[in-house]
Amino acid sequence: MSAFNLLRHVTLRQLPFLAVCGFLLGLFQYLICAAVSSTNVGPALETMIRSLPPVLQNVLTTQFGGLSERGLLAFGWNHPIAQALGMAVAIVLAARAVAGEIESGAVEFLLGQPLSRTTYFATHVAFALTALAAMSLLAMAGTWIGLSVFHKPLFGAQQLLTLALNYFLLQSAWFGITLLFSVHGQEGGRIAGIGFLIALGSYFGQVVGRLWSDAAFVLPWTLHQYFSPQAILLEGAPVTASFATLGAVSIVAIGLAGWRFRRRDLP
Repeated sequence: MSAFNLLRHVTLRQLPFLAVCGFLLGLFQYLICAAVSSTNVGPALETMIRSLPPVLQNVLTTQFGGLSERGLLAFGWNHPIAQALGMAVAIVLAARAVAGEIESGAVEFLLGQPLSRTTYFATHVAFALTALAAMSLLAMAGTWIGLSVFHKPLFGAQQLLTLALNYFLLQSAWFGITLLFSVHGQEGGRIAGIGFLIALGSYFGQVVGRLWSDAAFVLPWTLHQYFSPQAILLEGAPVTASFATLGAVSIVAIGLAGWRFRRRDLP
């Protein structure tokens, strides 16, 4: 079996799942633009936030990046739905790459062909990173189309591309971390559960760290701290350090996973 045939096998297996997630992510970003454009969301949210305790007011204001249209659109990228769709693709692809194929028995057949472990691993990684890049571009397209349809030229193409890259790097990090567990396991569902728990812990760690000053020390250890749509779209703050951190996590995790996969025993 050649790398092309393996890629075809993976594509046919994963394409329906990826198509649904990509469509929902792009649609969600478009609907955020529609909601912001068609209703007076800012004053309504401001009234609601003023009724909350001061600590919660600070956290929500930080999450939204202000209650302007730009701030609400930026929050659309950090919304739990947007995060969950990206994490689902990253984690499921990583869990199925090794542990899932072992669980189904397909890995024995695939590696029984004239196909090296290095080629097998590299093909799965290339497919996953391409899928995550496509997801990021679909999200960007949803925002871009929404801004165009509703005549809201609030952000430039460079800002949206930078944000899409930041989103891609975050999901790539989740892919790498889950893949590192996948090359040690034999049950795809269990590995996916571990990956989701780690990602969920990171998301809540960021929220708690911003909510409670005594817990702020956890923020540098949460990957979500290095994904900031508000900094990119509203503040124009430098994001080189965030990109470098997420990229380093991805590269190291994938590299360690590849090293382990070439040396592990397969059932």
